[in-house]
Amino acid sequence: MDTEQKLKQWQQAGLLEQETAERILEFEKHQPTPKKLPLLLMIGLVFLSLAIFSFVAANWQAIPDLAKVLLMLALMWLFYTIAQFSEKKAFGSPLLFRVIGLAMFGAALLTAAQTFHFPLANSVLPWAMFLATLAHYFYWRHLIYSFIGFFFGALVLLSFMPDIGWLEWIIFIAVAVSWFYFSKELAPVAFSWILLFASGFMLWGLVDYDSVLWPIWTLFVLVLLFLIVPETKQRIIRPLYLIAAGMLLVVYLAIRGQTFIALVDKSQLGEAIVLAIAGIGVLLLSFFKFRSLMWVAVPGVIGLLLFDETAIGLAVVAELSALAYLIIAQRQNESLGLGFVYFIVVQFVIYIIYAWERLDMSVFFLIGALLLFLLSAIAWWINRRKEGATP
Repeated sequence: MDTEQKLKQWQQAGLLEQETAERILEFEKHQPTPKKLPLLLMIGLVFLSLAIFSFVAANWQAIPDLAKVLLMLALMWLFYTIAQFSEKKAFGSPLLFRVIGLAMFGAALLTAAQTFHFPLANSVLPWAMFLATLAHYFYWRHLIYSFIGFFFGALVLLSFMPDIGWLEWIIFIAVAVSWFYFSKELAPVAFSWILLFASGFMLWGLVDYDSVLWPIWTLFVLVLLFLIVPETKQRIIRPLYLIAAGMLLVVYLAIRGQTFIALVDKSQLGEAIVLAIAGIGVLLLSFFKFRSLMWVAVPGVIGLLLFDETAIGLAVVAELSALAYLIIAQRQNESLGLGFVYFIVVQFVIYIIYAWERLDMSVFFLIGALLLFLLSAIAWWINRRKEGATP
C-alpha cells in the first residue's frame, strides 16, 4: 500500500512515532474503497446510450406527442436516479449525471413547447429552467449551477423582449435578489448582481418615458444592496460597482463622441439635474458608510454632460476620474489593476474618437507617453513621501 510505504518513510525520517503510524494504518484499512466502473462496462454503457438515442431519433416522428414528453421525463428521472446511486455507492460522477438530468428536464420542456405549439418568447420555458437551476444550486451548492443559472437568467431577460410586463419584471427582480442575498461564493454573487444590473435595461420597454440614463439609475439603486449585505459580501461586490461605473462612463463618452445626434434634449434637463442630485446622495452615503464606493457617484454628472454645450466636460470628467483613482489607490496601497485598465481605455476613447482626425500619429503616441510618465512621476513622488524622504 502507498499509505504503508509513506508511513514507513516518515518513521525512518523520525517524523512519526510507531504507535501513531499503526493507528493511522488501522484507520485507513477500515475506510471504504471507492468503487470504479470497469472500463468495458463504461464503453458498453456509452454504446448502449448511443444506440437508444439513435433509435429514438430515427423514429421520432412516429412517436405520439404525449409519449415524446413522457420519454424525456423518464430519461430525466433515470439520470437523477443514477446520480443518487452514484453518490451512495461512490462510482462515476454524480454531478455529471445531475447536469444531464437537468438537461433532460429542459429537453422535456422544449419538446412539450414544440409539440403543443407553445410560444417560446415570454413563456414559462426559460423561467422553469432558471428556477430549476437555482434549486439545484441552493441544494448542492456547486459552481456549475451558477454558470447554468446565469445563462438561463439571461434567457429570461431576453424572452421579455419586445413585450415585457411589470409582473414578470418584479418577479425576476425578487428571484435575482434572493439569489444574490443567499449566495456566499464569488461566482453566484457576481452573476446575480449582473442580472440585477441588466434588468435595469428593461425599463426602456417598461416605462413610456424615453431616457438614456436608465443604466445609471439602476447602478444607483443597486448601491442600496450595501445596506443589507454583510461586510464580507461588500468586499466581493465592490469591484462590480467600480467596473460598472467605469464602463458606463466610457460607453457614454464613446457614444457621445461618435454620433452627432443629441442623446438628450432640453426637455430632459430636469432628469439630468435629479440624477446629479442622486449622485450627490450616493456620494454622501458612500462617504459616511462605504468610503471605497465613492467613485460610483461619478456617473451622476453624465446627464448634465450629454448636451452639445457640455459634451467636452464628459471627456474631462473621464480623464480626471481615471487619474484621481490611480493616485488615491496608490496612496492607500490598493490594487491598481482596475484603475490602470480604466485609465488606458479612457485614453484610447478620447484619442481615437475625439482627437484622431486632429492629431498626427506621432503626436498621438507622444501625448500618451507623456501622460504615462506624468502618472509614474506622481506615483514615485507619493512613495518618497511615504518613506519619509524629502521630495
